[in-house]
Amino acid sequence: STAIPFKMMMINNTRRALTSNSFRFMSTNTDVLLSRSNNGHFAEITLNRTSVHNALSPSVMSGLEDHFKELSEDKKVRAVFLKAAGKTFCAGGDLKHMKETAKWTTEQNKEEAFRLSGVFNLIRNFHRPVIALVNGPAYGGGVGIISSCDMAFAVKDSIFALSEVTLGVIPATISPFVVSKIGASASRRYFLTAERFDANEAEKIGLINNVVSDENELNDIEIKLKKAFTRCSPDAMTASKELIATIEGQPINDDLRMWTASKLAEVRESKDGQEGMGAFLEKRKPYWLDMN
Repeated sequence: STAIPFKMMMINNTRRALTSNSFRFMSTNTDVLLSRSNNGHFAEITLNRTSVHNALSPSVMSGLEDHFKELSEDKKVRAVFLKAAGKTFCAGGDLKHMKETAKWTTEQNKEEAFRLSGVFNLIRNFHRPVIALVNGPAYGGGVGIISSCDMAFAVKDSIFALSEVTLGVIPATISPFVVSKIGASASRRYFLTAERFDANEAEKIGLINNVVSDENELNDIEIKLKKAFTRCSPDAMTASKELIATIEGQPINDDLRMWTASKLAEVRESKDGQEGMGAFLEKRKPYWLDMN
């Protein structure tokens, strides 16, 4: 079977892209902010274009690209929390900019759409967990961002929509990420009807993991997850993300079982595998619990 090697090739290509200088789009704006914890183990990326409800403009795309590129080169980072300033998580595409693209050539539109897809792909294939903390409404591309994250949590007042068809367009670039997250059945309903749905429905269809009452509880989730990630081997988290990306949608056959057996053999012999099992048997803490 060539399916598993092909998926691994795609993952490796993405990893090379993350470390390629040519892939980086420089940003000199403050539309997307990056901050780190004092020990450098956790990072926050915040959408900060509140005047237009954090719409996905070229400057926001550049900011996301810059910050995820920078963090991809930092082996100390354990997890990234994706947040938004203001009362809206992300209003989706910037309509003013979209109106301008109507004057572009097909190739220009295709190039920008592929770049936007690349932003979602950067988030999805980032080497550490990426968690969306959704503080309000998310539409279109905002749902794409959430779908690209490893997990997401939202306040109960959050509203979601995939409203592209009401504008005469389709959710094309976000579709691989959204369909992968919520499945074809839910995608058919919300792609085709553009209905708004609440946080409870978002949890039901798998877009988010849990609903919380307010932003204070969202902060509590962040603290809880940081404690959880502290217990985990950074390299094993990275390998687990690759594991999920590779086996998703694959038939359970001898090729897949042999591939997973090989991966287990590799990690047992790895530095972190030896450290984790040794620490357990010797009743001591593994090195990754040292958060200094």
